[in-house]
Amino acid sequence: MTAQEIESGRFVRQANRFTDTITADGSSGHPAEAGRYRLFVSYACPWAHRSLIVRRLLGLEDAIGVGVVDPIRDERGWRFPSPTP
Repeated sequence: MTAQEIESGRFVRQANRFTDTITADGSSGHPAEAGRYRLFVSYACPWAHRSLIVRRLLGLEDAIGVGVVDPIRDERGWRFPSPTP
């Protein structure tokens, strides 16, 4: 953890950088198309399970693929396995 992630002895999550909307008609610039998007998670991330649960509850397993990154996180973020999918 970095000093920016710790405040008063508690973990402070960084702001979400992915806030765009995916729309059926593509008016957002991000059309809803099966196979177009991929969810990357790290099993070492305490919030990753939420994304996987929502994907399952919404029945999106066939539409959104999943990639699992290495459990090592550095100053650039989570490390992708080699070769990167």
